[in-house]
Amino acid sequence: MFVVLSLKKLLFWLLLAGIVLLAVYCIANAPNSGAQPAVSYDLGELPMLIIDPGHGGVDGGAVSVNGVNESVINLDIAKKMELMCEFMGFPVLMTRESEELDYPDDCTTIAARKRHDQKSRVAFINAAENAVVLSIHQNSFPNSKPYGPQSFYTNDEAAQSLATLVQDCLNEALCPEKRRVAAPVAKSIYLMKSIDYPGVLVECGFVSNKREAALLETEEYRLKIACAVMGAYSQHIFTEDEIG
Repeated sequence: MFVVLSLKKLLFWLLLAGIVLLAVYCIANAPNSGAQPAVSYDLGELPMLIIDPGHGGVDGGAVSVNGVNESVINLDIAKKMELMCEFMGFPVLMTRESEELDYPDDCTTIAARKRHDQKSRVAFINAAENAVVLSIHQNSFPNSKPYGPQSFYTNDEAAQSLATLVQDCLNEALCPEKRRVAAPVAKSIYLMKSIDYPGVLVECGFVSNKREAALLETEEYRLKIACAVMGAYSQHIFTEDEIG
């Protein structure tokens, strides 16, 4: 039994590595992508990637048409990204590792707990050195027709470059017919306006769209999203010479 499990785990890691490397190659050679890495790094000074799975705890976020909390989807995608980082040797931290969050005793209302969580995440991120932030979310809209991913960036050149790469890769991987472009993040998003580092908020899809919600609830589609985002991140931090 041990040998079988080990072989399955090895094949899983090889599959992840192959998909990520393919994503990096496709982004680097995409003829329609005008994005270039804003910053390149030596192997010894890679930035700390902080992955922020949006919501969690008392805040489930948007609810899919099938009754699944956004926070659950966000965390699963983020954990897949974290595993890929660990496999490839990228420094990585997560703002949460579970659906359960700890709150102070004086945070007795949902609103107070949400505020505490957001402030705690900002403090956690800003305490890091040389960081890049990827915040994972799902979109929702009263009309069920919209679908597809969308990336947003903080007021920073490096963030805009990364968001463009993320958007290009997600477009190609998930819905090439949409061709959305990266956009500045709304000033009302507390976490993104309060962090000291380049940040990209990724709305992976619309949980209000029946077809996309069903896809987002599958292991395969979440892995596809994680690979696309990590492929974009890999291209962002390495120059073409470093890649190969």
